[in-house]
Amino acid sequence: MARSVALIVMILFAGAVSGQDKPADVVKKAIAAHGGEAVLKRFPAATSKIAGEILTDPKIPFTGTTAYSMPGKVRVEMEFTVDTRKATTAQIINGDKVSQTENGKPSKLTPAMIEELRESAFIQEMSLLYPLIEGKKYELEAGTDATFDGKECATVVVSAKGLKPTTLAFDKKTGLLTAMKRKGLAPGDNGLEKPRIVEEVTTFSDYEKVSGIMVPMQSRVTHDGKDFLKIKVLEYKPLTKLDGDFMVD
Repeated sequence: MARSVALIVMILFAGAVSGQDKPADVVKKAIAAHGGEAVLKRFPAATSKIAGEILTDPKIPFTGTTAYSMPGKVRVEMEFTVDTRKATTAQIINGDKVSQTENGKPSKLTPAMIEELRESAFIQEMSLLYPLIEGKKYELEAGTDATFDGKECATVVVSAKGLKPTTLAFDKKTGLLTAMKRKGLAPGDNGLEKPRIVEEVTTFSDYEKVSGIMVPMQSRVTHDGKDFLKIKVLEYKPLTKLDGDFMVD
């Protein structure tokens, strides 16, 4: 199921220009809101169990597990139900090395798919927030104000080598990450040498505190303004390290 490449990549935008807050100050507020730098640094790894639907016609339900260990290691395993049939995928990112299997067989990955998978590791790292303002890996620019789920948001545009510009939106009242926007591959085009590009927006909601970290338990993805995917986190376990070699099938 080639469309699954898009499932591990998560997203924003709208608005009027706001130059009031420096990007680093917006991120620092978000770090505090998500649990604080000390707590976020304590857990550079995590595992989760998820469930959701691809919002096509008909809808395709799925379950899955994710694991990450920063920097640069991500593994996602998914099981889809298409009619009465089951289909599975496993995606692994380990630095510059990426791989995907479908129903246990290696997938042929185009350059666009490889780039998309590599970016997922960036996105996972950005979710920890503090890497955005440490060192010189990421460049931040002030974005435009936006409204999501009725929340007024400050936005920051993040750039890095190997990462397409990605906009992060933070609730002005709480500081929590509300949405993310990026350019992604169109569903069904992942196997094409020249796939269509869509504006992918992911909104995050239903935050819960887990081991001191604020975690969004619901997310929803749109492509060019149309519903594409919804995900629910069933279980989230922050870890100081990930035991075992989870990068090996």
